[in-house]
Amino acid sequence: MNITKENTLLFLGDSVTDCGRDPSGEWYLGEGYPNMISSMIRVQYPEHKILCINKGTSGNQTRHILSRLQEDVLDNHPDVVTLCIGINDVWRFYDRPLTKKCEPGVPIDEYRSNLESIIQQITENGAKMILLTPYMIDSNPAEPMRTTMLQYAEVCKELAQKYHLELLELQPLFEGLMAKGISSYELSADRIHPSHKGHTAIALELMKKFNIV
Repeated sequence: MNITKENTLLFLGDSVTDCGRDPSGEWYLGEGYPNMISSMIRVQYPEHKILCINKGTSGNQTRHILSRLQEDVLDNHPDVVTLCIGINDVWRFYDRPLTKKCEPGVPIDEYRSNLESIIQQITENGAKMILLTPYMIDSNPAEPMRTTMLQYAEVCKELAQKYHLELLELQPLFEGLMAKGISSYELSADRIHPSHKGHTAIALELMKKFNIV
């Protein structure tokens, strides 16, 4: 995916992307992979003027992304958008199944519809996209939430193929690192939110997909 010297690169998602960013998403990009990528681009390509914007928001599901898409994404006219969404769509079925104080889980058919609408609106606005699949940093195939998360990841993969989008599969990425001896606890304390090492892995894989010219 080509990124030219005056492009705008926007990172969209939930808390995995948010990582303590400032409200504008431009002054401070948080402590996660968006900030790492912004720093790598700035150091490796100091002559470029690539604007990186972080529009991750903690707790977001696909429903929330749809509701803020115009203001946070389309109005910024990005050239490239990375989208990491779906974890909370699944997680709320498992961590807070009975509470009425937060959004419930998003059924998979609604997730598909929401995600497809997000893709259509962003690409029709002229941006290229990279989808990051939902994941759970747990190698136990019997873990129920992991099983559900992989079903949502399949939806993400299907839509990436349908719309000819770049795809970064995070479950195989993290499982590959665990297979090489990196503990799941090194990658995430709660099996969802990446550690510094986990974010580094995401940032490095995304950088491989960027052809900065």
